[in-house]
Amino acid sequence: MARVGGEEDSARPLASTMADALYKVAYDEAVRALSEQQATIDAYRSRAGLLFSAAAITTSFLGAQALRGGNASLCSWLALTAFVCVAVALLAILWPRRWDFTVNPQDVIGAYIESAESASIEELHRELSFYMQGSYTENRKGLEKLVVFLQVANVFFVAEVLLWIVAIALAS
Repeated sequence: MARVGGEEDSARPLASTMADALYKVAYDEAVRALSEQQATIDAYRSRAGLLFSAAAITTSFLGAQALRGGNASLCSWLALTAFVCVAVALLAILWPRRWDFTVNPQDVIGAYIESAESASIEELHRELSFYMQGSYTENRKGLEKLVVFLQVANVFFVAEVLLWIVAIALAS
């Protein structure tokens, strides 16, 4: 249905502005989600570093007490094995891996700004939102692995401490 008196022309910029605002909301949410995801990954990596330090200190002090007499019991060997398992799980978290949190500016400029037909701001926000959602989903798979590695490391750390305590008690 056609509008009377030029209302159709004045409504078009309003619709464009509204679409831009809506795509901007989606874009802002995608940026926020990736930022929160990056903060979560950084937090897990920090926890892994702290747990690695705690496991090393535990092995140093409790291991020295358990092995003071020069005899290594089965519990001592199991505690050392648990420490190695903790270290492997935590190194899997701390090992550098490829995370995708940003878009290459050259790609954006080449594909959306300096291409034969420049994209509108709405299209740019829309495409970047979809790209960031893909990055979020791909990063999520890696993040889920970090969670599992951290849980495994925690279990082995508790086992390590308990085994060292038992080894100290047997050595006394």
